[in-house]
Amino acid sequence: MVYGIGVDLVRVERIRRVLARYGERFLKRVFTPREIAYCRSRARQGEYQFAQRFAAKEAFSKALGVGLREGGIFWRDVEILPDPRGKPEVSVSGRAAALCAARGINRMHVSLTDEADQAVAVVVLEILP
Repeated sequence: MVYGIGVDLVRVERIRRVLARYGERFLKRVFTPREIAYCRSRARQGEYQFAQRFAAKEAFSKALGVGLREGGIFWRDVEILPDPRGKPEVSVSGRAAALCAARGINRMHVSLTDEADQAVAVVVLEILP
């Protein structure tokens, strides 16, 4: 059974501006060390990778029905990394993991894409027997 679906769109230019202004402070607040390393390792400009993951975290919070602020989840509680074949996967920890467990969510799907100056993510959360 589908628990929730979340979609988010981020302008890559917005991420570029935030990176230029806050740099490492922004990265360490929003992304896990593994996400930062992955995004920086990509041949394509890192801001696209960061924008996709930023959108995915927003989409995840929408699918879960909570915010990324007080009373919700923390940015770094949600990690988006590829599996060995390159398919993006969601991993949760901390408050996000606790909320998923409490709600019976046991399957998560994420799709990422970008075009021109926009990154889009869709997250589907499921409860399966």
